[in-house]
Amino acid sequence: MEYVRMLKDFGPVLGVILFFIWRDWKREDRMVERITALEEFQSEQLIQLITKTNEVVAHNTEQLKWVAALVQGRHND
Repeated sequence: MEYVRMLKDFGPVLGVILFFIWRDWKREDRMVERITALEEFQSEQLIQLITKTNEVVAHNTEQLKWVAALVQGRHND
């Protein structure tokens, strides 16, 4: 009978505490999902940016070689 009395006295408080723990746990799960999605998006964007930058640098290097050859008079058509 002591348990019934404890449940009457502390049951509502315990229920509220458990509700807040559950609610915050669910919120943390949603936040982890959002952060993971954002990190994946940023990684994809950075990979694309790095790939395009490498292509532009390679093209620019080839153009500079061509210009240097023109300036030095070694252009072959």
